[in-house]
Amino acid sequence: MLRDLSQAGARKQAIRADVVVIGSGLAGLIVASRLRQRGCRIVVLESGGMTQRTERHPLNEVVQGAEFYRGAEEGRVRCLGGTSTRWGGAMLPFQRSDLDRHTAGWDIDWLISIEDLAPQFAEIERIFDLPKGRFEPEEQPPAPSDQFLLRSAKWPTFRMRNVARVLRRDIGDAGLEVWLHATATKFRLDEAGRLSEVCALGPNGNALTVSAPYFVLAAGAIESTRLLLLMDFQHDDRIFAPDGVLGRYFFDHLSAPAATIAPNDRDGLVSSFGLRFDTHGMRDCRIEPTRALRSELALPGAFAHVATVSPGHNEFTAMRSVYRALQRNSGPPTREIATLAYNIGPLVQLAWWRFIKRRLLPPREAIFELALVIEQLPHAENRITISPDRKDANGSPLAKIEWRIHEEDLQAFRTLQHALVAFWKVAFRSIGRLSPTAIEVWRNRMLESSGIYHPGGSTRMGASPSRGVVDAELRTFRIPNLYVVSTSAFPSGGSANPSFMLMALALRTAERIAAELQRRTV
Repeated sequence: MLRDLSQAGARKQAIRADVVVIGSGLAGLIVASRLRQRGCRIVVLESGGMTQRTERHPLNEVVQGAEFYRGAEEGRVRCLGGTSTRWGGAMLPFQRSDLDRHTAGWDIDWLISIEDLAPQFAEIERIFDLPKGRFEPEEQPPAPSDQFLLRSAKWPTFRMRNVARVLRRDIGDAGLEVWLHATATKFRLDEAGRLSEVCALGPNGNALTVSAPYFVLAAGAIESTRLLLLMDFQHDDRIFAPDGVLGRYFFDHLSAPAATIAPNDRDGLVSSFGLRFDTHGMRDCRIEPTRALRSELALPGAFAHVATVSPGHNEFTAMRSVYRALQRNSGPPTREIATLAYNIGPLVQLAWWRFIKRRLLPPREAIFELALVIEQLPHAENRITISPDRKDANGSPLAKIEWRIHEEDLQAFRTLQHALVAFWKVAFRSIGRLSPTAIEVWRNRMLESSGIYHPGGSTRMGASPSRGVVDAELRTFRIPNLYVVSTSAFPSGGSANPSFMLMALALRTAERIAAELQRRTV
């Protein structure tokens, strides 16, 4: 059931639930939906409205320190569905080796394994109507390698990417209240150190207080961290601050072109590495270093994919804009409709490839790049704090982000670039010739992009409070009834987009909370 705090009749309200979830994005709505299916009464607090029509939300303002981190504002969305209203949709679990002792020697604690999360994979495929089964492409390279392997992400259709649309039936349930324009601003603890109440404010000053035995922070990596820091600040820094971990080890995936590709066989290049359509959405193909190579060279996780760079505005960019408008529940821009109407010929060719060859045809003028994405070192100096003097519209301190790309990151990219280019020349030279990107070019591109909106690490999982903020169940060490279901709990970035792993953790956490609630009532 949707409710709007800015339109509530009473200026102050107090309600009770079994679980309070802060955030209505991918993680928050999946946790809320699964708990409701288990018979729990759920309240979701969402600081945004039904949609976010602007690219930047005013409550996402941050104070930037060190190097500029673009994902602090551009990669974040506050509305029903959260970032899934803008999300690309690639779903792929991490490799098993990502959760083992780290190949680069990083001192981190992944306290779970792929086997722990695998039971949730089929449920994610069901929720988003994804193809079932393996995450390998239909064809492997002609020259098998012990250094690189191919994997294939699953992409839902645009219709299925917005999690609020996918879970609309659960959202309509009377036992699941989603409060829009309800920004969490105050947190109260009981004498036992458990979180007892969260107070939320609406933009017109309306206030909502929600009490519950369990709470879940699922507000995105940066906001979830800021809210924990705010909670600490409101309790004289007695909760998390003494451990010295909260907010530290902030990271993102780093990306830059490792090479440009001159096609020898353009159709073959598109067929091998272009997006492939099926009845359940799309698949892609990416190249990942094996555990053997990573261990030999002490490398982080990484993946490479063929990206197309299309200069200017054309029918392809127009089609993408139309689909993305539909994803976020807004009307397509008039300019894009006009562009599509003007380019009927190319659209026919695009449709031929889409429905007959089941591939996404790149624009004629497209430049092909071999893009390389790597894990960033989780460095303690990269951190989120709260500003001592800058506040948002609710009077809460802004997040301050200190973020840098370190020399270890650049060296890892350089080493992987050399190995990747050598592999391509053996496995795929028949479809494209590589020109490795000069170091000054890829370094500048990496700094300009400043991450690819996959933030994590700042409430990381650890074996003890001195090593992490949450345990293997994503329960905070210092507040036993508070869970953080966010990529901020990831100790490292992994070798894939983080969404699939986040959703698996969300389902797993929901089951554990439901089991605890059931034990309380027995």
